[in-house]
Formats: sequence, C-alpha cells, structure tokens
Amino acid sequence: MSKISLKVSEISQIKRFALVLSLVILVSLPALTLSSKRNSLYVDDSNNGSEDGSKSHPYNTINEAMDKSNSKTDIHVKKGFYKENIEINKGVRIFGENKDKVVIEAKTSHNPTIFMNDEAVIDKVTIKKGKYGIAVKDDAKASIIRCVIKDSERDGIYINAGKVKDSRKVSISDSIIRNNDGGGIYSGKRSLSITGSEVTNNGGDGIDIMDGASAWIANNTITKNDKSGMKMRIDQSNIWTKKNKIAHNGREGIEVGFKGGAGRIDIMDSSIFQNGKYGVAKVQRATVANSAGLWSKYLTFTGKNNIGENKDGNISGIFLVK
Repeated sequence: MSKISLKVSEISQIKRFALVLSLVILVSLPALTLSSKRNSLYVDDSNNGSEDGSKSHPYNTINEAMDKSNSKTDIHVKKGFYKENIEINKGVRIFGENKDKVVIEAKTSHNPTIFMNDEAVIDKVTIKKGKYGIAVKDDAKASIIRCVIKDSERDGIYINAGKVKDSRKVSISDSIIRNNDGGGIYSGKRSLSITGSEVTNNGGDGIDIMDGASAWIANNTITKNDKSGMKMRIDQSNIWTKKNKIAHNGREGIEVGFKGGAGRIDIMDSSIFQNGKYGVAKVQRATVANSAGLWSKYLTFTGKNNIGENKDGNISGIFLVK
C-alpha cells in the first residue's frame, strides 16, 4: 500500500507542476507577443503644432523621429520636402507616402543624404543630392524599395563591402537611379539583389560591382550612362543576370574584368544594343595560362540574348590590360 500511495502522490505532484507551468506560459505569451511587435512614429513637415510622433501630432522632421526610434520602429513620412541628412538606425524602416512627393534632400553635401545601418529599410521616397544619395554601412543588410535616387555628387547608391551571405544581402528593387554625377550603383564585395530598377543618365558606370560578389541582377533597364552600362569582375564572383535591357551607354554595354581567379558571370535573356563601344567587352588584367578556355568557362551566355548594333562589335576578343 505504501508503494502505491507514493506513486499516486508523485503523479499528483506532476499534475500540479504541469498546471503551474501551463499558467506561467499563458501569462508569458502576451508579453512575448507584445515584445516582438513593431511600433510606429509619424512625420509631417507641415505640422506646426505639438509633436509627439503620433498620427495626430507628428514630428516635422525625420531626424526627430529617428532620435526616438529603436530597432523595431517604423517611421511613416507624409508628402513633403525634408532637407536633412539621415542616418537610419539599425532595424528602422522608413515608409514614404508617395515616392515622388516625399522628397529628402541633403542639408550638407559632405555626407550621404541617407546612411543605412543593419536591417534598415527605405521605401517610396525620393532622395536628392548629398555626397552619395544612399550609402550602406559595411556588412549591413539593407533594403531599398520603390525609391528615386538622383542628383548626387558621386554615386547614387554606394554599398560598402561586407560578408557574402544572404543574411547580409543588400536588395534594391523597383527603384530609379538617375542623373547622379558618379555612377548609378557601386558595390564592394557583397551579396546583392538588383531587380526591376531603372539606372540611367549617370555620369559613370550604371552598375559597378567589385570582385568576390554574389549577385542576382534581373529585369532592369540600364541606359544612357556616360561609361559602361554594367561593370563586373569574374574573380571569386557568382553573378547571375537575366532579362536586363542595356542600351545607349557611352562605353560598353557590359565590361567584364578578369585576373585569373575562378568565378562565374552568366548573361541570360538580355538585350544589349547600341552602346558606344562593345556590347560585351572582355578585359583581362593579368597574364593567365589558357585564358581563352577560362573565359569560356567562367563567362557564359544562356537563353536568348539579343546583342547587336554596338559600335565596336557585339562581343569583343580578350583585351590584355596590365
């Protein structure tokens, strides 16, 4: 009997413990849910009254909202003109009401108009002037969505080098990068996605990506840039391009560089025409054994490419430049 009683007692204790544990979990869940929820602040440059960042009493500058933000803050910006340089804090997302009517113009040209830290997002905003329109911190994951970036003193978007992994990816989508004095988009060694965007009328190359990058570049229009439409390097890179229109650029449609390191650049289903020099130029920057075979292995053309009417030819031979 004593043994049976002991077992019953143990079972009762287990049941009581399970009940207490269930209550603790139930009480804790709302707190956990709330802790993961994002908060919102509002900005309207026309507000002349009291300000607390609410919908009814918005801040009148974006930097005021940024000062009150944390890594789970969304900043909603009303139509207006905002003359300020902004550093987007880690995890903060800026949403403009209308990409053509929310205009952020640099207050000082010595700095980027927008500087993006890790996990920052900017969506539906026009960004003007500054040293760069947007600069992305080294190793920061960032998203640039439905923006217009124009009139910068150097590159429209300047992406510092970082880890080549998806968790550190910089994504540019459905944006217009135009009329910048330097290039449209420059990136160091990075993981990149550039899709559905227009890169045009920039003073340098449309898109310039350094060696060692991993990139997906698709459905973009890259035209009328003073230098090459795209400049890429094979060495340690893994770059896939698809359905891009690359035309009327001052130099090559695409310039591909190579120093002898293994890598891959694939050009697929793209239109490359009426550029000022070659449609695709192969520029080798070191003496490499069996270079012709390596070029064929590392630079590939797949699908249905339309490469024609380029001034110096469609696909060049190998230019050795040291």
